[in-house]
Amino acid sequence: MDVTRFIPDKPAWLQEYKPSFLADDAIAGLVLSVLLIPQAMAYALLAGLPPQAGLYAALAPPLLYLLFGTSPYVSVGPVALVSLIVGDAIAASGFAPMTAAMVIALEAGAMLVLVGLFRLGRLVNFVSEPVMLGFTAAAAVLIAASQLPTLLGLDVPRSSELIGTLVGLIEALPDLHADVVLIGIGALLLLLLGDRYAGPMLWKAGVRPPWRGLIVKAIPLLVLVGAAAMVGGSDLPVPRVGAVEGGLASLRMPPYGLDPWIALAPSALIAALIVFVIGSGVAKSLAGRNRRKVRSDREALALGMANIAAALTGGYAVGVSLSRSALTADSGSRSPISSVVASLVTLAVLLFLTGALAFLPKAALAALVISAVFGLVKLRAIKAVMRYSKVESAVLFATLAVTLLLGVQWGLAAGTLMGLAAFLWFSSVPRVTRVDRMDDLHVYRSIDRHDGGPRTLPVLIVRIDRSIYFGNAAYCEDAVLNFVSAHKNVRWLVLDMRSVNSIDASGMAMLERLLDNLQEKNVRVAFAAMHEPIAAALNASDRPRQARSFTTVEEAMHDIEEDKEAAYNRKMAAG
Repeated sequence: MDVTRFIPDKPAWLQEYKPSFLADDAIAGLVLSVLLIPQAMAYALLAGLPPQAGLYAALAPPLLYLLFGTSPYVSVGPVALVSLIVGDAIAASGFAPMTAAMVIALEAGAMLVLVGLFRLGRLVNFVSEPVMLGFTAAAAVLIAASQLPTLLGLDVPRSSELIGTLVGLIEALPDLHADVVLIGIGALLLLLLGDRYAGPMLWKAGVRPPWRGLIVKAIPLLVLVGAAAMVGGSDLPVPRVGAVEGGLASLRMPPYGLDPWIALAPSALIAALIVFVIGSGVAKSLAGRNRRKVRSDREALALGMANIAAALTGGYAVGVSLSRSALTADSGSRSPISSVVASLVTLAVLLFLTGALAFLPKAALAALVISAVFGLVKLRAIKAVMRYSKVESAVLFATLAVTLLLGVQWGLAAGTLMGLAAFLWFSSVPRVTRVDRMDDLHVYRSIDRHDGGPRTLPVLIVRIDRSIYFGNAAYCEDAVLNFVSAHKNVRWLVLDMRSVNSIDASGMAMLERLLDNLQEKNVRVAFAAMHEPIAAALNASDRPRQARSFTTVEEAMHDIEEDKEAAYNRKMAAG
């Protein structure tokens, strides 16, 4: 393993960077900070941590991503889904919140670094798209439900599953405070309506880009400032953030003892998986804007280093925000320097404006979290899965249900297992179909969807539409023999192997067994379109070759017709 390949002398984005780009990055960073700062505080509260933990988590990670990452637009910092995982782990662990948060960030960071160094990024491909759709949709519901008590000013114990949260919320409803409800619901409505209608209204009012986009993205900050001003200038009994610890982040040392590291490892694994899957997806979705290749292993390394840095500087586990990354790209960012500029603005807030942050109502921050997680529910993608596959739709909704009922850790684990089970089921029952020649054309297509038998008899053509391995070898063998048995006059069998891209030892043993079986039935076999590695493996068998191989089905049929004609001529000559 060559570690130095991950640390180039000059980052890819720097190779084409120009001094004139610095102004664009500065503007994009200022715009990004408008959304980053309130979200960082809100997500820290979602994780059960003090608000300054979110601000500290927004300082060092962008600098590490600048050194190791590959995308100029990615915004690394606190995100809702990871915050939910951290919060549930803290609530269930019994350890001090900041200690547990530090351990999760360090373990998740170490896992991501290992993924990057050993090029294990492809392992996340075992988490299918339906599983992620169901998981993120359920997580959005859990996040919103977890913020409802704060939105309504109720004191409800934290629960990792939906039913527990709703039961606690219902029991606490008699303690509802009208003032808090007014602030929370009002802020939520303003955020939702602003996100939906502010852009068109500003356009009609004559406000054009870039000011139009800037004002729209500044709505969360404006709503929070307005809520803070309303609460700060009155005696309303509305819970506030309170004193926010400011100043520079100090270096923290990891805890001693194995107990927290062992107990929190499952949560760290889930967090690392979510960070990498979503982070890689966001980077790839934005890569087309500058035609730069995204290296998944480098992304894993960058995100791992960012999490380790966050843990050691007073923050907690971080990920990639789709909304903030899209904002960075839309704001004209040229490099990760824009995210560093946003970090510097965050640092200025920590140094000089923590007093003003104390007036922020917790209900308004809860409203910000709820409004932000709507994007996790991808209805269009869910409908597409439902149209495409009933089995994968079942996996999607089963993942959603398990996550809602049992929590994010069990939900993702169960969804991944169900996704793998669905894949194994699909691959274990490949399509094995009869093939026939179309009228007046040298084209061979499946006839299993149509009535009637093949017109090529006594030649039977069968196509296997998947690679053969131990899980489906017996199924393929049975399907072929069933077709042969269904047609008593079969004398030749052509196996179309064009879709069989690979075959394992069990599949090779099946082919040899199939050839022996057909030889006993006096059925001659020809392989068509067999890939060279498979043909070479079959030729290398220590048993005599019992079948011929041809480039195409048509070539095999032509050879069989010549054999039939030769046999007929020999019969006539002998007669």
